[in-house]
Amino acid sequence: MKRMTLLLLGAGLLGGTASLAEAQEHAHHSATMDQSVDSGWRLALMGQVFPIVTLAEPFDPDAWLHDREVYLTQPAVMFDLASPGRRFSLRTTLDLEQATQPDGEITLGGWGEGFIDRRHPHTVLHELMASWNVSARGGTLLSLSAGKGFAPYGTEDPMGRPVVKYPTNHHLSQILERWTVNGVVSHPTGWSLELGIFGGEEPHDAYDLGNIESFGDSWSARIIHRPGEGMERPWEVSASFASVAEAHGDKRETTHLANGYLRYQRSGVYGLVEASRSWTEEGPGYWSVLAEAKTIAGIHEPYARVELATRPEMHRLGTPETPEYYRYEPGAHADGATRWFIAALGYGMTPQTSGFLSTRPFVEVQYHRLASEGAGVDPMTLFGRRGLWAVSAGFRIYLGGGAMRMGSYGALDPTGTSVAHGSSSSHSH
Repeated sequence: MKRMTLLLLGAGLLGGTASLAEAQEHAHHSATMDQSVDSGWRLALMGQVFPIVTLAEPFDPDAWLHDREVYLTQPAVMFDLASPGRRFSLRTTLDLEQATQPDGEITLGGWGEGFIDRRHPHTVLHELMASWNVSARGGTLLSLSAGKGFAPYGTEDPMGRPVVKYPTNHHLSQILERWTVNGVVSHPTGWSLELGIFGGEEPHDAYDLGNIESFGDSWSARIIHRPGEGMERPWEVSASFASVAEAHGDKRETTHLANGYLRYQRSGVYGLVEASRSWTEEGPGYWSVLAEAKTIAGIHEPYARVELATRPEMHRLGTPETPEYYRYEPGAHADGATRWFIAALGYGMTPQTSGFLSTRPFVEVQYHRLASEGAGVDPMTLFGRRGLWAVSAGFRIYLGGGAMRMGSYGALDPTGTSVAHGSSSSHSH
């Protein structure tokens, strides 16, 4: 290459919905992307970190889960290398949560990978995906991607969606940090089909790369339709299915997952409705119904989310007075299940800024209502109450821009320039 220009684009690929006013984001990204590069290659660097304080049960100091924590959450750095026209691209994302919050983040209702009522740190090597893209007859795009990243299933990663706290359905609606091979066919009429083969084992800690050993035992498929013409297609409807093999105790089990969603985004208005469900060979698993929305008015960004979901309840490794109360043995069988209603209301600001550093304050409140799901677990024995509150406040800090969508590769890469279209779209999946 004669020359490679370093572009600072912000945390563009580190999240879900566009969290800037669209005009401001488009102007910023266009000015960056349009820089002349003699060789046609592009190297983009992006970064984000959210300083945050969370008060769990702030109104009752005698509550079992009464806690206050201050930390840096969702710190990540991404590198995106692309050839002319994005015929070849390499995505690398490093997640630094193991350094800033090794004991997880208070997230009432959250579960997975040995953490419960806390969100586990993601693996340091969050993504390492290489993609090869070609155009076929009639404007159809074909691509093949391989590496460690997202399997083609469900909705976008919650990392950049409106509510900072992750939803309960994170392990029902996304399959991430797997060694995977994904194929994509995207047609100009707005239809796309993705197929993936991957290793089903979840990581056991932030440095675990071991699920490459199980590669090929799991698969997923996702179909998406975006009605309309051209690049402006605000509506999106999708259905996906996955079969995931994992070890539970001393044997391997297959979990089936299904997700469907309807999404809208245009002129500063965003909305998402999704439903997810899992089931195993032994019977029904867990389910979630979620709706979230955000509107942008100048620098103001009010947002909300409502979720009704079930989750497993595993034997906890400690008592309510100890940090181990938020942990369970990975791969353990559930003792039962609980049903959660969670309502979140938040407000954020995107001040007008120049340059690549963007600091956006936010505050959000969550209310949780619990009930038993079948026999075996009583919420009163877990928390001493059926209603829980949490309040969080802090800043979203981006290096050069804002959050965009994360979880698709190749022909559906949200970074912009595609082989066939030759134009950028920060809101494509």
